[in-house]
Amino acid sequence: ALKSDGSVVTWGFSDYGGNSSAVASQLASGVTLVFSTGAAFAALKSDGSVVTWGDSVYGANSSGVDCDGPANNLTVTQIFPRVSAFAALRSDGSVVTWGISAEGGSSAGVDFDGSANNLTVTRIFSTAAAFAALLS
Repeated sequence: ALKSDGSVVTWGFSDYGGNSSAVASQLASGVTLVFSTGAAFAALKSDGSVVTWGDSVYGANSSGVDCDGPANNLTVTQIFPRVSAFAALRSDGSVVTWGISAEGGSSAGVDFDGSANNLTVTRIFSTAAAFAALLS
């Protein structure tokens, strides 16, 4: 649950995100939105960073993707969840994905790297196990 003070409280089956103690300090304030897959959560913070927890296969492990906001002057503006993957739209119009690769969690080989090619993503659409991006 997202509380009015910007903190998050969790409960339920710990393997599916009911236990957020590993990221509790990051969820203590500044959270603006919370998204979920079938077994993981992603919190979008006011500074454009993302915090994930739950089952690592279903998107709780975002450590290998560049969605950590201000550290690289790239902030996440929107998150799009699916059953087993997340896609995040960044402030430069680029996209990062994580979760189950075959179900949208890997966007390797897809050319939407933001302003590098003067093409930016303006919107993301999804099915149960895939994403599509609308380019500018």
